[in-house]
Amino acid sequence: MPRSFQKGEHVFYASGGICEILDVQFAPLEGMPADREYYVMRSIHDKSGMIYVPKDNQDIFIRPLLNFEGAEKLLGDLSQILPIVEENGKLLRNKYLEAMQKHEPSEWVRIIKTAYARKNEFPDRIQRLSEGERNLVARAKGFLYTELSLALNIPEKEIAERMEAALLSSL
Repeated sequence: MPRSFQKGEHVFYASGGICEILDVQFAPLEGMPADREYYVMRSIHDKSGMIYVPKDNQDIFIRPLLNFEGAEKLLGDLSQILPIVEENGKLLRNKYLEAMQKHEPSEWVRIIKTAYARKNEFPDRIQRLSEGERNLVARAKGFLYTELSLALNIPEKEIAERMEAALLSSL
């Protein structure tokens, strides 16, 4: 049985990213089965629409966000999280995609660390990262910084600064 979430909780939903559960109700829209309960959510990063997820659907990925202790532990363990090692750009992109599909903050850290190392490996190179790589890194940062910000109750900008300092000290 999947974990149950409550109104007001933030979760990571594979198809919507970090979402706030606005309500839990039966058949929130006309035409939905009246006997099925749904999470009514809105993405933190895309507030343009509502997301309706059947509460009993075992085929979806939805997880609670890190709590304060989990976020502090992740930040404390940053130096022990290793970047992805892959010279071939196409294979690296596949490894980024595999890491993103795990939907875990430590995997997002690996992506960010990998890109940071690649970017700084050749500082005078004009095109350091491909557009695809930059997009995946931006998604990883968006998810990670939002999740840590919510867990620690500090602004995302502060999270970004802490990450930058940690990355600089790891070079």
